[in-house]
Amino acid sequence: MSAQDQASGLRKWADLQRQQRGDEAPPEATESSGPMAYRSPVVPSAAAMEPPVTPPKPKTPLMVTGLSGDGPVEVRKVSARLGQWAALGRAWAGDPADWDIRIVMPDEPELATLSQQHRRWALWVSSDADAFGRMYQLLKQLRQHNGPQRLLALHEPHLPRQGLLANLQQAAGYYLDTELLLLAR
Repeated sequence: MSAQDQASGLRKWADLQRQQRGDEAPPEATESSGPMAYRSPVVPSAAAMEPPVTPPKPKTPLMVTGLSGDGPVEVRKVSARLGQWAALGRAWAGDPADWDIRIVMPDEPELATLSQQHRRWALWVSSDADAFGRMYQLLKQLRQHNGPQRLLALHEPHLPRQGLLANLQQAAGYYLDTELLLLAR
């Protein structure tokens, strides 16, 4: 293929592209029998031809304390509870996949820094016989190490507000100046 044939083919392709976009073909790009100066057609880049990609929505960090470990099982437990609240119509819970759930142990050396950096904290409240004492000690430890002073009480479904949750909320507020938010039905 000669250089003129190649240039002619590129001009035809560029004209076709302009026509498809609704642009008019420039008069010098029309077919002629004589030699023409080669003009490089404007070819859109591959990136310009692809649809724009929306960056993923950033996840909201939720710092959770009070769990026995910091593995994926505990994260799934918290995520499942958020999903249950969302199913009950709690709009703030949203989609559990939108949360970046981070398990924090109460003896975390960087607790004070984490407390300042993140504003969403939760306390996982178990419902066994020793739960009140353990949770109160944990809240006390958080307070002593400049941890968060406002936490959402995450707990198993069907744990009534009266009893353990209300007592823990009152003790945290009165003795530790810590706000424990309850969302039990």
